[in-house]
Amino acid sequence: MRSTSADKQNKRLALQFFRILFIQTAMVSLLSILGLLNSLVTAYSILLGGMLYLLPNIYFTARALLGKQLHEPKQILARIYVSELGKMLLAVALFSVTFMLVHPLSPFSLFGTYILLQISGWYLQFGLNNRFQKL
Repeated sequence: MRSTSADKQNKRLALQFFRILFIQTAMVSLLSILGLLNSLVTAYSILLGGMLYLLPNIYFTARALLGKQLHEPKQILARIYVSELGKMLLAVALFSVTFMLVHPLSPFSLFGTYILLQISGWYLQFGLNNRFQKL
């Protein structure tokens, strides 16, 4: 079976997203190690904040960009919508479980890491995509 240019573009896009997620995973690891300088609660709160961001995004990237290639625009759009809905539901479930089961927790560290990863994702996406640099 031959690979089309759309398939190659999809794989390139998935690779770019996974590269961003890898950089963000490294950031979380480094921040969590630095958090140990403050306390163990800060360190694992940073780690949890990172996982609360990364796991739903890995799910979305894998579901939306990998797997059986679709060729109809309606099917592609439906897959993206379903993947985004699944990402949001997974994030809500993970936040709920975290707040129910993890005590003590540093909310500042958890939400700070989550927000930092959100901002870094935007920055890395614009930085890796040359089209936006030319605007």
